[in-house]
Amino acid sequence: MALGARRRGTADEATAARPSAAAQLEAMGVLPPVVATGSEGLPPASGEIRLQKPALPVLAVTLFLLALVAGVPILYYLFYAILALIVITFFWTRSLVQNLAVNRVLRTKWCVVGDSIQEDFVIRNDGRLPALWVEVRDESTIPHYQPGVVESLGGLDERRWTARAVCRRRGLFKLGPVRVLTGDPFGIFQGAITYPTHTSFIVYPPLIELPGLPVPSGTAAGTSRTSLRTLHVTTDASGIRDYEPGDSLHRIHWLSSARLGELRSKEYDLEPSGNLWIILDLEAAVHAGEDEESTEEYAVKIAGALIHQAIRDNKAVGLVAYGAEKTIIPPGKGARQLWRLMEQLAMVAANGRLPLHRVMSDVSATLGKGLSIVVITPTTDTTWLNSLLVMRNRAAVPAVILLDQASFGGPHSTRTLANQLMTAGLSVHTVARGQEFRSITAEKREWEQQRRGRGVQNVAPMAANAPA
Repeated sequence: MALGARRRGTADEATAARPSAAAQLEAMGVLPPVVATGSEGLPPASGEIRLQKPALPVLAVTLFLLALVAGVPILYYLFYAILALIVITFFWTRSLVQNLAVNRVLRTKWCVVGDSIQEDFVIRNDGRLPALWVEVRDESTIPHYQPGVVESLGGLDERRWTARAVCRRRGLFKLGPVRVLTGDPFGIFQGAITYPTHTSFIVYPPLIELPGLPVPSGTAAGTSRTSLRTLHVTTDASGIRDYEPGDSLHRIHWLSSARLGELRSKEYDLEPSGNLWIILDLEAAVHAGEDEESTEEYAVKIAGALIHQAIRDNKAVGLVAYGAEKTIIPPGKGARQLWRLMEQLAMVAANGRLPLHRVMSDVSATLGKGLSIVVITPTTDTTWLNSLLVMRNRAAVPAVILLDQASFGGPHSTRTLANQLMTAGLSVHTVARGQEFRSITAEKREWEQQRRGRGVQNVAPMAANAPA
């Protein structure tokens, strides 16, 4: 780390002046349910002192023995000088370890890919002895984020600096631990102060719009109640009826049962168009490309776009993502469900081993009947088509988004598979490398007009229906 690194913040003034995507989303009311403020300082640290030049004590002992044997006064003087140097530098280093302290304040509550993270740091010397060099090392895992510095501090002095970096990758990262290194002017002892704790920080994938995405409707129209009753528990309860043997405890309406003195059960409406399942193919063997221009990142962006569109249309949406871990999130509505799914998308990776047909067979019973299903995959294998057709025969309405593997440098094209899907009567959308994505922050003005037109205050735009 170079000296003067604390001035790095000024290099990003142009970027900082431009409102971030997170700031624009906050202005629209679109923000995660829980965000970290990062306003607290670092907890108590542990310190240690290490001898950097072990030959010096050996030299002192050697001089002392020679002085005893030879009786030469100059050897005594050299021994006393080296011993005094060791003692003084040790207590100097110990004073610095006891009196140096670092605080960090996270100014960025949350961010999406492309936004900047910002932290304010303060290093303080509460002792009277100066620290000729102090190195602050930060072990944060955010790529290209290096907030550490090398400074010099006088007695009762402090230094402040701001660290910024653009978050180019989604994921769950950590801020910290922090390690402070210092020592005496002669480099005989080195002191280390360690702040072992760390803070988790999520970089969400961008919320984008992709016109033309196939969002299928279920076997019943509408986004709220229908006239079709179902034996399954859904998001819409339409009324109550007499209790029947076999009804689960979840179906019993306890307030009515207590008031009437007999058990009553809830009736539910079938809302297939409101239950959208997104199946994200994360098999490592079928993905291609690197970094942002990869099928993995495109698949995550598209999944995020579908989730945002469904939530904004007041539909329930769920996610199936089998990577290194199996993830199944049941359908839900509202801003909390949006950020629950976006948090999961931030952490998924194309490191799964199960092929798509195994995944679909595994979750077929979980998804149920009469639902909308969107499969996002770059695979060119046709084995999974049978599972998709079985789902369609169970009154599900599927759609497929194919990522053209060849355009990302993969060995195969999805053209043949797309033709087979269309021949089977399925809705298909092919996305190739270079596809332009539109951030939803571009719709801020339109959403604000919708809110003013409705006379609604403090309502998250994604929870609003289409304009009246």
